[in-house]
Amino acid sequence: MRNLIFFLSVLYSFNVCAELTMESPRVRAMPPSVSNTAAFFTLHNSGQKDITLTSVSTPAATRSEFHQHSMSDKGVMSMSHVEKVQIKAGESFEFKSGGHHVMIMGLMKPLRAGGNIELTLHDDLKTQYHFEVPVMSIMAAQKMEKNEHTHH
Repeated sequence: MRNLIFFLSVLYSFNVCAELTMESPRVRAMPPSVSNTAAFFTLHNSGQKDITLTSVSTPAATRSEFHQHSMSDKGVMSMSHVEKVQIKAGESFEFKSGGHHVMIMGLMKPLRAGGNIELTLHDDLKTQYHFEVPVMSIMAAQKMEKNEHTHH
């Protein structure tokens, strides 16, 4: 009985903490002459506290940032840097083509489809969330994105 109580208390405390998981991650492989790319994925916050992401980093590039595409009232699409991204407790947040995404700039070397990069998300409490993100050809990434949108 004591073991059961201990297990349940550990399980409860584990669930109270904010927990971030990543689904459908991908970063686009680009031609060797292109030094920038983008990463897309969905984050799930299964904890009971909101998570505010303040930055992103990868050893694959000199700089990475949260960005967002938006449409002006005149129908012009633009991209801008986003300072913070909040994932509410129990909710998900999608980084997708044409919306929020991670811009990866100054690639150290060309990314090859079939490889992986490390991506670290940083929150306002100095917590780091480490993920391995697969590199996909542009065609494979677009096919994956198309399939995700038709299934939701």
